[in-house]
Amino acid sequence: MSASTPKQVAIIGAGLSGLSLALALHAQSIPCTIYELRSPSFSLGGAIMLSPNALRVLDSLGVYERIRSKGYNFESLAFKNEDGETTGLYYFGHQKLYAYKALRVYRQVLVTELLMMLKEAGISIKFEQKFSHVISESDDGVTFQFADGSTEWATLLIGADGIHSKVRRYVSPSVAPSYSGQLAITSAIKRSTLRFPVGIEYNLPVSISAKPGAFILAPQDVDGGEVLAGTQRVFPERDRVGWEKLASEKGELLELFRANMKEWPDIVQSALENIPTESITIWPYYTVPRLEKWASDRKRVIILGDAAHAIPPTAGQGVNQAFEDTYTLALLLSKLSSGIPLSEALMFWQTYRQERVDKVLDLTRQMNNKRLPAADRELLAKESVWQDESKTQGEGGQLHWLYHPRLDEEVLSWVETQKRAQSVNGI
Repeated sequence: MSASTPKQVAIIGAGLSGLSLALALHAQSIPCTIYELRSPSFSLGGAIMLSPNALRVLDSLGVYERIRSKGYNFESLAFKNEDGETTGLYYFGHQKLYAYKALRVYRQVLVTELLMMLKEAGISIKFEQKFSHVISESDDGVTFQFADGSTEWATLLIGADGIHSKVRRYVSPSVAPSYSGQLAITSAIKRSTLRFPVGIEYNLPVSISAKPGAFILAPQDVDGGEVLAGTQRVFPERDRVGWEKLASEKGELLELFRANMKEWPDIVQSALENIPTESITIWPYYTVPRLEKWASDRKRVIILGDAAHAIPPTAGQGVNQAFEDTYTLALLLSKLSSGIPLSEALMFWQTYRQERVDKVLDLTRQMNNKRLPAADRELLAKESVWQDESKTQGEGGQLHWLYHPRLDEEVLSWVETQKRAQSVNGI
């Protein structure tokens, strides 16, 4: 088992997890190569929510200053009922409490910036390389193959290839994503088309509850002029081809979007009236069962991000937790030695990360329940629905555990504990 830092790490996937992992490894002087199945011109749609825990990671890697002015900076999301009354707040960030406001930014803006930084650092990305399978694994490394028949070897192979991960099939062959039964349907609209209620403070972003459920309005460009409009529907599962077909049927999606339109308050109706049909997108919510292991038996193949723990988007923590994964894993790999073997480091890493992911999943369930129609919420236990305790505006903050993780401290503390144990045992 490895008793030194990896000589070469192979990363499958050039999404946000893979790109950030490459930067984090480079910061620890660990060589790596990314393999991506798409062409160099690939683009990703939509915007993402970055909260202080992720922004702190990106700041340490030199990314934050390059993107902070390229998205919409804000602090809280308001929950409103159909009469426009504010029923709660949820802080996605807070400058005073958590040192960062939240940042909503187009996914492609962040990808482009990360790709530029990798180029500046001389990190290799090999495009149009579709991962096929692991050929063999030993205590020294792993040999793997691509769809074109070519093979590569690396000290470690890390799957950052998303919820439908092919690398995960090697680590946990029996695990497959499961469909939640919920389909998000969204579009980008102009803020100027919204009819805001007169005499009511109505800041965005906002989650509006009414009989059909919850409707989100969230600014997503620098000046807030473009707004994400979205809701979710119960919808039967389709296979990959079926989802692709549905995504292309814009007329059917518009009809689905506007279902029960008159049951929404007027501001939502104004959004639905002004949906650019071509901008409608869907997002079927899939989850991954809690995995027993995030690494192969010989510990040379590892998964992270959505490949290891897909998190529904309600609390905006999916990509944020992936950034925590990549940062902590890179830091741990840099500390490997004869007394800190890879097997023990990965055991600690998975345990630490899983504990945080479990707390995030609990929070996400509370947020999901908060967005249910009022009649459905009333059937639930009070503690299962998100409640703003108003501590977010005081010292500490209700979400301090989430937005102020001590990632470096936790990892380095574990490393020092291992070293002290060896010293005591005379190793």
